Amino acid sequence: MKTPNYRVPLLFFVLFAFLSGCASAPVKKEQPGPEMYYNKALEEMKGGWLFGPDYEQIRQTLNQIVDNYPYSTYAPLAQLRIADTYYKESRYLESAEAYDHFIKLYPNDKNIPYAVFMEGRSFLENQKSWLTGSIPYDIDPTGIYNAFDEFKFIMNNFPSSPYAGKAKEYALQCEKALANHDLYIADFYIAHEHYEAAINRLRTVYEKYPDSGVADKALHKLATVYKKLNSPEEYKQTMELLKQSYPDSSYNK
Repeated sequence: MKTPNYRVPLLFFVLFAFLSGCASAPVKKEQPGPEMYYNKALEEMKGGWLFGPDYEQIRQTLNQIVDNYPYSTYAPLAQLRIADTYYKESRYLESAEAYDHFIKLYPNDKNIPYAVFMEGRSFLENQKSWLTGSIPYDIDPTGIYNAFDEFKFIMNNFPSSPYAGKAKEYALQCEKALANHDLYIADFYIAHEHYEAAINRLRTVYEKYPDSGVADKALHKLATVYKKLNSPEEYKQTMELLKQSYPDSSYNK
C-alpha cells in the first residue's frame, strides 16, 4: 500500500496562510509633515503648463505648517513664502504686512535681511503708478517714506548682505521721489505766495536728499524765493552754495 504524501497539502496550507496574512496586513501610509507640506507648496508655486499658480491654495498648504508645526524649522520658511505669494500677486500692502509679521515673529532669523528688503520693495511697488510704472510725486508719499526706512535699515545693519547693493539703488529711487514731492509742494506754496513754507520745503530737499538729482534745482528755486522777498544777502549766500555744491549744474549759468 502506497503511503499518502501529506507534504504537498501542507505546503499549500502554509502558502495560503502566508498570502492571507499579507493581504490583510494594513499598508502604512506616509503621514504628511512640515517638509512634505513645504515641498508641495514650492511645487505648486511653479504653476501648471496652462494656468499659473493658485496662490490661495498655496497659502492653505503653507498654513498647515504654521498652524500644526509652529516650532519646526519650516514654520519661518512657510511664513516667508506666504508673504512671497502676496507679492507675486501684486497685493503689495498685504505682502508688506506679511513680511513685517515674519520680522516680528523671528527677529533673529537668518532671512531677516531678505524680509526687510522685500517689505521695502512692497511699499515701493505699491506706490508706483500701474499705468507708467513710475512713482508719482503728487500723491501721499507715506509708502515711499516706509520703503526708504527699510532700505536704509538694510544698508546700515546688513552692509555685507546680498541685498545691500539693491537696497542702495532703491533707496536712491526713494530719495528722488521724496525730493520731487517736496519740490512739487514748494511750487504750490510759491504760486500762492506762501514763501516761508516754500523755503522750508526747498531746504529739506537740499539737506535731506543731496544726491536726488534735483537738489541744485531746489537751491536755485530757494535763491529765487529770496529774490522775491528782497533778501539780497540770503540770495547771494544761496547762489554761492549752489556753485560750491554743484559746480556743473546748469542753474549756475
